Amino acid sequence: MNPLSEFYLRQHAGLVRYARSVSSDEFGAEDLVQEAWIRCRQIAGREPIGDPAHLFRRVLRNLAIDRNRSLGRERSRLASGDFADVQARMADDAPSAERTLIARNDLERLHDALATLDERTRVAFEMHRFEGARLRDIADALDISVTRAHELVALALRHCRDSLR
Repeated sequence: MNPLSEFYLRQHAGLVRYARSVSSDEFGAEDLVQEAWIRCRQIAGREPIGDPAHLFRRVLRNLAIDRNRSLGRERSRLASGDFADVQARMADDAPSAERTLIARNDLERLHDALATLDERTRVAFEMHRFEGARLRDIADALDISVTRAHELVALALRHCRDSLR
């Protein structure tokens, strides 16, 4: 293991504390340390490193300054009422049209796969996966053993997985 990795593993908690102090961000400190680790590895790939502690502190301080400046710009935009700029950069939670089409296709294939199962296997699977029924409840409802209920659910699951491949 190289000296940079050894330092990182040994001093991780201290690096998080340092990031917390220079950024004044209790919740983002771990993210800063992770980003600093990536940057330090990139630097180490280009040039020799003398003191890993000095490098990490310098990178963490610079990242904290950059993040604080960015947050300051965002706050000023919000204060000035420029919501369109902020909203334009926000992530959209809706899936893409392609992901929606793929999901619909998968759902149709799953529906078709369930339709090809014998009724007892399909009912056991639907009770377990869609209704959250326990194997004991499925066994009682279908008048079979718990072991057989488990086998039916596993069989149906394998069948559905195979049909989605």
